[in-house]
Formats: sequence, structure tokens, C-alpha cells
Amino acid sequence: MQAVATAAVGHPRERSEPAARADYDSAFTALFGTYYTKVFAFVYSRVRDVDLAKDLVSEVFERAYAKGHYVRDQAAYSSWLFVIARNAVVGHYRQRQRELVNRAKVEDGLRLADPPPQPEDFALRGERIGHLMEVVKTLPQRDQELISLKFDAELSHVEIARIMGMTPLNVRVSIFRAVKRLRARMGP
Repeated sequence: MQAVATAAVGHPRERSEPAARADYDSAFTALFGTYYTKVFAFVYSRVRDVDLAKDLVSEVFERAYAKGHYVRDQAAYSSWLFVIARNAVVGHYRQRQRELVNRAKVEDGLRLADPPPQPEDFALRGERIGHLMEVVKTLPQRDQELISLKFDAELSHVEIARIMGMTPLNVRVSIFRAVKRLRARMGP
């Protein structure tokens, strides 16, 4: 983002000049347009709910706007943005897990647990894409994130390496192996 309109501009809160705010806002708007679709695709691939994905992506860009002036290297901006997105998704699932645990405690206490799903319910989800999504969920968390960053967010191996703390070569090999495991689990 050219350090969000260069480090000389600084964050609009740090400098009261209207021109500085306009430069920062303009640079951020351009970056928003560049990265929104990719960040949305990544977040959606992790949560599979359009409204929730929109909410999480808005949090990501809100944090990016508030802290973007700290990013000094334009090349690191996209990686930094996806780290924020990844943390937002992880935070969502932590909160959701807490809520599920509390709900289960209440249901157990009141003996209102839902009956187990019927075989007919599973048969209705026989479409190929539904099956693929189910199989992806069975992969280890790391494989899921790698596949999502590569195919949903359409990031390069270098960008994924920055996000995941790996080397680009390791990312390439890990993605190859994750896809191989996915194909093996999908069957013919």
C-alpha cells in the first residue's frame, strides 16, 4: 500500500492536516478495492456463511485502517492483511466454541438435547460440491488453511509463506500433499 500512502503521510490521527487524511483515505480505499474480494473469498471459505463473512471482513478492514500506518513495506501489506483475516476467523470459532459448550451445558441440564441426525438428512447432501466441502473439513487444520489461501484467496506461494511462517517451497510441497490427501479422500 506504499505503507498506506507512504510513511511520510502518517496516520490521519497523528497529523491533523486534511491533506494527510485524504491521502491516507485514498490509499486505503485503493487497497480495499484491491484486496476485498480475495479477503472475502478466504474468510467465506473458512466460515461458509455470506453474512458472517461480510461481518468478519468488515472487522478485518476496520483493523487494517486503524493500524495500516504501521506497515512500512508494501509487499508485506497483503500478508499482514491475511494474518488479520486468519486471526478474525480463529477468534470467531473460539467464541463460537465457547457458546456451543455453554449451550450444551444448558441442554444437558435441561435434558433438551436434539436427537441425532437421521440417515435421510445425510443422503440429501449428496451433491458433489457438498461432498467436497465435507471432505475438506476432515483434513488437518493446516491443510484446510493452505487450500483456502491458495484456491479461495488465490494467493501466491510467497504470500502464503509469509502468512503461514513457511518457505515458498515448503508451501508448494504442502499444498501438493494436501490436495493429494483431498483427492484420496474424495474417492473416484
